[in-house]
Amino acid sequence: MKKEKQTEEVEEKYSFLQKLLYLFIIPLLFTLVIVLGYLTYEGKNIFEVAQSFLPADEKMTTTEEKKEEKEVSSSQQTDNQNSSQEIILLERQVSEKEREITKLVASLEEANSRIEDLEKQQQEIKTSTKELAKLYEGMSTKKAAQIMMELDEEMALLILNQLSTSKTSSILGQLEPQQAARFTELLADNE
Repeated sequence: MKKEKQTEEVEEKYSFLQKLLYLFIIPLLFTLVIVLGYLTYEGKNIFEVAQSFLPADEKMTTTEEKKEEKEVSSSQQTDNQNSSQEIILLERQVSEKEREITKLVASLEEANSRIEDLEKQQQEIKTSTKELAKLYEGMSTKKAAQIMMELDEEMALLILNQLSTSKTSSILGQLEPQQAARFTELLADNE
């Protein structure tokens, strides 16, 4: 009695799916593995053998798929080649731009140094014209006017700008009317 109950319990423990798995699926998988192992041992390509069982239409689609895959892979290779060529071209352009930038920076530095030199020269001219203006302040207006007529217009204008207003007016009074008018015009434009 005990044994009968135990066998009934064991039979009840297995469901329909378990029975199906143990009795059909596992043996089928085992047989399939044995067949595949044998075909591989014989040196046959399993996929070619499987294609021999397919209808002709499906064979054509698989060969067409292979052709499409080859075309895709070749287009990917050409895309890769094109992209690598583009990268090389872009790298060259970047290096050319860097060279241009370094040239521009060098020319900018050169221009800045020139500007500094010109500013120094301008400062020196200002200091020298201040000293000359002090000399002209001490001179008589008649002599200062005679010297102004002999000087270059720009130099005379610089000196007149540095002089006091009373000294400038007295020197302009000693000059010929045309020159006095010219210097007056230049002085007005300078301010």
